[in-house]
Parts: sequence; C-alpha cells; structure tokens
Amino acid sequence: MLIFVLQTLAEILAGGTSLINTEQIDFSHPGNRRDNGVGSMINLYFYDIRESKQIQHTGRQVVERKLAQESLHPTDVPWHPTANVSWFPTWFDVSLLLTAWDRTTLGEHLLLSEALSTLLRYRSLPENLLVPELRGHGNLPVSVAVEPLIEMGSLWSALSIPLRPALYITVTIPFKAQSTTPPPLVWERVFNIQNQDQAKQTNTKVRANTKRVAIAGIVKNAVSEQPLAQIKVSLTGTHKSAITNQEGLFFFEDLNLGNYIITLDGNGFSPLNSNFLVDSSTFTFKEILLAPI
Repeated sequence: MLIFVLQTLAEILAGGTSLINTEQIDFSHPGNRRDNGVGSMINLYFYDIRESKQIQHTGRQVVERKLAQESLHPTDVPWHPTANVSWFPTWFDVSLLLTAWDRTTLGEHLLLSEALSTLLRYRSLPENLLVPELRGHGNLPVSVAVEPLIEMGSLWSALSIPLRPALYITVTIPFKAQSTTPPPLVWERVFNIQNQDQAKQTNTKVRANTKRVAIAGIVKNAVSEQPLAQIKVSLTGTHKSAITNQEGLFFFEDLNLGNYIITLDGNGFSPLNSNFLVDSSTFTFKEILLAPI
C-alpha cells in the first residue's frame, strides 16, 4: 500500500506543478540529493507510520457472497454460490516529508509553492484519482502541514541533514493482512490464424491459456517506444528463458521469493540487465526499454 500512496501523490504533483513527469519525483532519503546536480525535482520520503485514531474498523468481519465457476466455459460446470470471509482493514496514518530541489533557491521555493497549492486543493484524495489498488474505500483523508507530527528538530536530526523548507503530508490508508491465495492469474491468450479461422467456422470462442506468474514485463524500443517482439529474456541463475511476443510481453512462472536478474538480448539492440524483486503473492511487472545499437 505504501508504494501506491507514493504513486498517487507523484501523479497528482506531476500534473499540478511545473514538473514534466513523475520521473522528476524521487523517493529516496533526502540527504542523497545534496550533491546531485540534476534539475528540478520533488522528494517524497516516508518518515512515520502509526495506527490511525480517527478511523478504525479492526475486528469486524466481512462476508462477500458471489457466484463462482471453476471452469472457463459456462457449459462445463454450473454456477454455484460461494462466500469469502475477510476482515475490515486496519487504518494507518502515513506521514511523508516533501522537499523541493533545484539548481537555484528561487527555483526550489517556486516548486514548493506549486506543490503546496496543488495539495491544498484536496481535503481528501478523491477515489477517482487513486491508483486502482487503493480504491474501494472511498476518498482517503489527507492533511498538509508546516510542522511534522513529531518534533521538527528530532526529525531533521535523525535525517542527518540541515533543516530545509518542507511540507509534511499525512495520508490515512487501509492495510489488509496478506492473503494466502495463490498469485493472481495473468491471462496469455494465444490467437493464431488457424485458431481464429476454426473459431469463426464453429462459432466458438478461442480458449485462453492461464498462467500463474511471479515476474512479467513488456519490452519496448527506447527510441520509438514500440513493443519489441522476439527479444530473448533469460532469468540469471536458472534455466528459465522466454521470448517476447508480438506485444513485447514476457513472464516467468512459479518463482520463489527473492531478488532476480533478467538479461535481455535482441538483434540490433544493446543487451540489458534488469532487477526484479519477488516479495509477495502478487506478480511484479515492469516496462523495460532497449536502446538500438
């Protein structure tokens, strides 16, 4: 959930300030920016997480009843009712430090003013602006202050950097316990001319193959940003490899938790290594750009 909060705030700030895109928003320790000569940037840094005293629904169960079907085809197995029992989420106040960085002091002040003006438009983050993973709970409370929740001197002393002009943002978000269900299903539909013709002749749908994946991605040309087919993708340290399809997509199934390195190689493009972290029941997806030689 923390990543999704950063993603939502980054998209709002990039759209409401003079920043060109979310690539100019950094999430690392603010001290890392001291000697960096890059252009205008906004730094968002988590500094505190605590259970919310304003919103709490812990301890209550939710029973979701729905129709389920174990087969992909309605004619195979009839629909039957099922019930999923889950718990209301626990709500947490997530506090962030926002600082602006620019080659000039005036530039930093301007960027900070733009960020403040943008964030003050919202007493809460509207659900339609949230990334999909944060939806389903309504608008999320958000506050912007000139002082942090903890003592200001202690915060900056802990960061080991000089005091800077900053905004202190608190967003209240829901957390749920990790589900024990298997990783989500990623659909790989294989349509070829033979199957399409057969489907037209028999007036039936083409069956989709289903895969459980841990790593998935799309490979694009760094210049044209068009998907690249026939790129070999190898998973370092294993015997697994894949070839990107016509849409530039690839995936690897059934991996253990941990860090992985994939190697991408294709004719006319510079080889590239990319890191993937598999750390939960959800799959990791990345967009990877290959530079032409």
